[in-house]
Amino acid sequence: MPDYQSKGPVSGSKTASLQMPTVATRADVDSFIVMDVMAQAAALEEAGHKIIHMEVGQPGTSAPERARQAAADALNTDPLGYTVASGLPELRERIARHYGTQYGVEVDTNQIVVTTGSSAGFVLTFLALFEAGTKIGLPVPGYPCYRQILKALGQTEVPIRTDTASRWMPTTEAISQAKSDHDIKGVLIASPANPTGTMLSKERMQDICSYCDHNGIWFISDEIYHG
Repeated sequence: MPDYQSKGPVSGSKTASLQMPTVATRADVDSFIVMDVMAQAAALEEAGHKIIHMEVGQPGTSAPERARQAAADALNTDPLGYTVASGLPELRERIARHYGTQYGVEVDTNQIVVTTGSSAGFVLTFLALFEAGTKIGLPVPGYPCYRQILKALGQTEVPIRTDTASRWMPTTEAISQAKSDHDIKGVLIASPANPTGTMLSKERMQDICSYCDHNGIWFISDEIYHG
């Protein structure tokens, strides 16, 4: 057998050369720059510098006391193991009840899936709704991870340009144009938006949802900052 560790010919055999395996082009995603900034900030802190973190939108306080106590109690008493894939049934039931008490909307528990962070939710959503090669409309400027997740799944971003006149939010007309030009199968909107911080009015949200309903477009609402 040829010696694949050797750089030269092996006695009694032909010269063997190493051929590195290729990686999928779907893995060719851009770096999430905020994480690069966080890494640099961490290095500076480790070197003794005082850093004021403004690179990530996250709470500056600890979790609520009741939540921390409940987590501690669970760690001390509950067995460590897997949960059901869609989330703890009692948690999903409580989330459904929250929609009823907060908004007067009845939501079936089977429509609720608990994920570890929104990125996992986007991966599951894009896989469930779209085939490889499908085109999805994304507002620009917008959260960069949307398009990178789509790229990793072999799906395609269609930029929907926004400006001051549209309050940095897509209009029904812009979505209609993207449908006409690119036959988009979905549109994703965050309200409040990242990075602009602007929000859709109730009326525009209703118009966009109605348009999507009548034109076979999946409407995905990112509400990570909701409430």
